[in-house]
This record gives sequence, C-alpha cells and structure tokens, in this order.
Amino acid sequence: MKKLLVVLLVAFLLLAGIVLVNTLRFTSTQTAVEAIPAPKLSEQNIQHFQQALSYKTISYGKPELFDSSQFIGFRKFLEATYPLTHAKLTQEIVANYSLLYTWQGKDILLKPIVLMAHMDVVPVEEATIDMWSFDPFAGTVKDDFIWGRGTTDDKINLISIFEATEKLLSENFQPERTLYFAFGHDEEIGGQGAIAIAKLLKERKIAAEMVLDEGGIITKEKMPGITKPVALLGTAEKGYLTLELRVEKPGGHSSMPEKETAIDILTMALVTLRQQPFEPNFSEPMDGLMQSVGPEMPFVQRMAFANPWLFKSLIIGTYEQSGPGNAMIRTTLVPTIINAGIKDNVVPTVATATINLRLLPGDKTDEVIEQLKAIMKDDRVVISKPGTTIAEASAVTPIKSFGYQKIANSIKKSYPQMLTSPFLVIGATDSRHFGEISSNIIKFSPMIDPIGFHGIDERVSLESYQTALWFYEQLMRDLK
Repeated sequence: MKKLLVVLLVAFLLLAGIVLVNTLRFTSTQTAVEAIPAPKLSEQNIQHFQQALSYKTISYGKPELFDSSQFIGFRKFLEATYPLTHAKLTQEIVANYSLLYTWQGKDILLKPIVLMAHMDVVPVEEATIDMWSFDPFAGTVKDDFIWGRGTTDDKINLISIFEATEKLLSENFQPERTLYFAFGHDEEIGGQGAIAIAKLLKERKIAAEMVLDEGGIITKEKMPGITKPVALLGTAEKGYLTLELRVEKPGGHSSMPEKETAIDILTMALVTLRQQPFEPNFSEPMDGLMQSVGPEMPFVQRMAFANPWLFKSLIIGTYEQSGPGNAMIRTTLVPTIINAGIKDNVVPTVATATINLRLLPGDKTDEVIEQLKAIMKDDRVVISKPGTTIAEASAVTPIKSFGYQKIANSIKKSYPQMLTSPFLVIGATDSRHFGEISSNIIKFSPMIDPIGFHGIDERVSLESYQTALWFYEQLMRDLK
C-alpha cells in the first residue's frame, strides 16, 4: 500500500510539475502597437449615420415584399453624401442593387484588397414595434448610443468605410494597393448580390491579398478575467445547413386519435436531436483563441488554456453554459419552423419541421445528415434539403497571413490596450462567397460590445462608431 501511495504521489507531483511548467511557459503572443487617439466624432459623421439608418433597406425573403425604392434611394443618398468617392472611384451596380467600387492604387504589382459590408437589414417584427425604445428607422442618438435597425448589422461598417474614404480623398490620399469595396444588397437572405460581385471579380481574374467583412467584434465584457479590450478577428466561418424533417401518417377525426400521430413522431424526433448534441471539438480558430487570450488571463484560466490536454472537459463545460460559447465548440442544431394541421378537430396527415445547423470546420453536410439519421433511428422521419442556402464551413485564414497581421495592427493602433485573437464566426457572412477571390478572409467589425443583433433596440455606442471610422482610416493608410 505504501509503495502504491508513493507511486501515486510521484505521479501527482510529476503531473503538477508538467502543468506548472506549461503554465509558466504560456506567455503573451501579443504584439505591442502604440495607439493613436481617435478624433472626436463630428456632427456630420453622426448625421450621415442617422440618415443611412432611415432607409428601410429590408430583406424579407419574399420577393413580393422587396421595396426597390429604398435601395435606390439609399444609393442616391450615398452618391450625394460622398461626392469625392463617387467622383474619383469607379462605381458599378451589380445584380441590380449591389455596389462595387474600385479605388485604383499606386502600385499595380501589389495584390488588391477587398473591403465588404452589406446594405440590407432584417425586418422589424410588427408585433415588437411598441417594444422598441425609439423608432427603429430614426437613428436616434440617446445615452451615448445610436439606436436603430442596421446599426450593428451592418451599416456601421458600410458608412465608416465611406466616411474614411471621403476624408482620405479630401487629403488627396491614394492607397498603395487597389481597393475594392463590395456592398451586397441581400446578405440576410443568402447574398446573391455578393455572389454576383465575386463572380465578376473572378471573371476579371482578380486575386486579392485579403478580404475583410463583418464578423467578430471588440469586446470588453465577454472574456472573463481579461480587463483589456479584445478584438476578435474571425479567421473562419461555420457552415450553414437548413434541412426539412417530414413525417406522413394517416390522420383523421380528433375525437378518435390513434396512439401515435405525425405530430407525435416529429416532436419525438426533434426532442431526440436536441437532447443528443454533436460532439464538442476545438477547431483551429478556437485553438488560436486559447493561445492568444489564454496568457492574458488570471492564473487558473491561464493554467487550463495552457494545458488543454488535461482540462479539455473543464473548458468545454465552461463554454457550454452559454449559447454563443456552445456554438464555438460544436456543430449546433435548432428547430426554427414547425408546420402541421389545418383545423382544430382534424389530426394532420403531414407534419414538417425546418431545422437550421451551423457546422464546425471539418463537419461536412452529407456526414452530418447521416449522423442525424443515426441519432433519430426512425425511418418515418424523412430528411430533405429544401433548396435554401447550403454552405460548408469556410477555410481557415492563418494568423500569420498579411491580412490578419495588418488588421490586428490597425485595430491596436486605433484603440488603446487592445488585444487581438482569432475567432470562429458562428453566423453567416457575404465573404463566404469570396473563397476563390482570396485565401485570406478576415471577418471583423470594429465595434465594441454591440447590442441587439436582429433584435429589439439594436444599437451601437458612439465610441464604437468613432473607433470604426478611425480603424478603417488607419487600415487604408497602412495597406502597403
């Protein structure tokens, strides 16, 4: 017994020593960059953002609801508000409403850069109008925030690019590299505009050094134990998969129901799928995040991130506690639409459910569908692809790439004490269509802890807008 205790003690001390050494060697990877104070926002800066928000450039998903006048009006607003941009850059209208601008660089031998944003916004639910603190299309400024639909997603980036460009042109600035500005009109419903722009650039044999689109954010609140702001630079994007589950079983009169109905079978399948989530996994962006922010954390968290081989279950357990955290470590599935029945006294013959999945890098569509069948174990539930957008997870942009390093340096230059980290974007962006234009795609919006994505009281702080303006200016100056 004593020998066993001695062996166990030695093993424990050896393990503790390895963990301690790994933790002590787990030092910061951050590059020090001195921040330049951002200029104060002008009244004109704010007014332009407010005016942009007043245009109801809404993507409904139903062609009959599309209001082309709002998009045409928004385009005319941009042309009137940014005269130098429209005088000195080449503007093209793509797929009727999307916009592509070309700003010729000094050195034609340098590969160009693509900066992206989208003009469209999601609808405001009619039933929630009275729940908003302010008119969602007024661009109200209150309590140091700009309120309104599209503030966070994604007019802050679009307007900031225009404001920075107009300012640089007023100084007779010309970038070293040619810049392309790609502004889609229907990102929220699949991005046909972005697809058309990417196709056009491909036909012109444009190979970009990098593409920058929306994605990660700056957070002061979402990294426990870290007191400095962290810029989350999206280096990959989860895949997007929508499926329909369909059950057919003879119905009949509700007064004499069978022991099992189509609704029962479908509901059981959904409950089973939700109760058996996909296995967690650390993708390359997640590994990068641990390497980048782990050394900046207090000792206990730092120790865990320095030794993921030992503390993986602890890290996973922590991330699983929130929806966004859980989405970072596994392929997710959620029912979004359920349809069955036509009358209260008729048992339906057909019941359907739409489920939406976001796929981790490495999880392929066909393999995922087979896993769903294995989990449900019920051939009466038929899985089909309803024809909506399907996209595999994107490739991963290396953190040592030109694009990642430039963006990391520019945001550090734009905001004091900034840390940067790779990040897995859990939503879908227009940049997923640009994989043939560049192998280096970064997904990042330079705004600080925005509120209300796709929800009630969507808003960004004035500080976010100030930071975004300064970031895009610094980035365009530094793209050499």
